[in-house]
Order: sequence, then structure tokens, then C-alpha cells
Amino acid sequence: MKQMPIAPFDLPEAQPFLLEGSDTGFLFFHGFTSTPQSVSNVAQHVHRISGATVYCPLLDGHGETPTALAKTGQADWVASAETALETLSSRCARVIVGGLSLGATLSLNLAARMPDKIQGVISINGSTGLYRPEVVAPLYETGGAAFIEGIGSDIAEPGMTEICYDRIPRETLKERFLLTNATGALLPLIRQPILILQSRRDNVVDPKNAPRIATSVGSSEIHLCWLERSYHVATLDYDRSLIAQRIAGFLGQVAS
Repeated sequence: MKQMPIAPFDLPEAQPFLLEGSDTGFLFFHGFTSTPQSVSNVAQHVHRISGATVYCPLLDGHGETPTALAKTGQADWVASAETALETLSSRCARVIVGGLSLGATLSLNLAARMPDKIQGVISINGSTGLYRPEVVAPLYETGGAAFIEGIGSDIAEPGMTEICYDRIPRETLKERFLLTNATGALLPLIRQPILILQSRRDNVVDPKNAPRIATSVGSSEIHLCWLERSYHVATLDYDRSLIAQRIAGFLGQVAS
């Protein structure tokens, strides 16, 4: 009997997961067009060294097909994030939210709007609305292609691959820009301790987002760490162990 190869999105590492631990919870979001696979290595490392409960959900429209993503928008991704927050809050006394790229944007968004439910926030190569005009203008051209080339697997380390869509619905990118710009406007509302991790060379998100976050939030405790060896998907790159250590240390500080 001939065996059919398993689709990447059906692989176990691409599925949402919960790692049971202490009453400190870390809600960890993947990025745009990606899956929990992109943050799984760091999540497991954080769980091992901190003992925290770690939850990595799957955002709406992700882990299926680009066509499925095209049926969703920023309100759906925010709703996914809020549902995940409720799930983890029901198990843990304190919750820290964090994520990669769009996952970081969602974390910042939640922290700004729900300060009573979130005790700390972590941004890894997070986007807050800094885009070059030549990137945005084509999205509003009439008669443009329905899909554009994917942006995944921006990784410096050879042999590392991100499970993600190879093409992106053009209309969905507009939704992403709406969310990132709105979140940038919300930054002053963030009062919780914040850890910002940013790759020096990021081919997807402008590294200037990191100092923008650091200088815009209302937090009194701000940690900014530059990642010198990794590209955008830093959680699968050379600095993944450093990222896990920094996150675990941050969780411990917030918990104490």
C-alpha cells in the first residue's frame, strides 16, 4: 500500500500545544502565515528552565491554506489571541504574553487593552507600523495579483525551515497593516514590564520597531536585547537559546 506524504501543516510540531507547569503562564503566539512550529523550540526550552506553564495556540486562518487565511482578518486574529488568553488565565495566577512578528504585535495589543489580565509582555521582532511606502503602495493598486510571494523562513542558520504559507492573500496583508498601525498607536497604554528582542538584520520587519516600542510604551521596566546572529524568524535561528534564556529570566522577574 502506497503511503501518502504528510502535509507540513499536519505535522505534530505545527499543532497548538500546552506545556503544564507552575501558576505563571506564558502565552506564546506564532507569526503571520506561520504555525506554533516557529516558536516550539523556544517554548519548550523556556518550559524546561523556568517551570512555567506555556501555551502556544494556532491563530485563525493559519495552519491550513492561503485561501483559508484570505477569509480572515485582523479582528479574527485578535479574537484568537483573546480566546487563548482566557484559556491560560483560567489555569494560571499570572500571565505574560509574547510572540514573534505578528505574534508580538498581538501581544502588545492585548497588553495595552487588557492590563488587568496581563502582568508582562514580550516582543520578538514585533511590527508596530513602520513600513516603507514602496511596500504599502502596491497593495492598493487596482487589478493587482490576488496573492503575493510569501515572507517566511527568513533564517540565517542553514538547514532551518519555518512551516508557513508560500503565498499571501493581498487583501489579508491590508488587514495586517491595519492591526500593526493600530497597535503602534496603543503603545503608550502599556504599563507592564516589557522585554523587547530584536534582530539587527531583519529582512521582514524594520529593526527600528524595537526602539520605537521601547520609547513609546508607558512601562517603567523596559528591557531591550539586540540579536546579533539571527534574521526575522529568530526563534528558529542561531539566537534561539539566548531568546529562551532571556524569556525565562523575564518570567522569573515578573513572577517575583
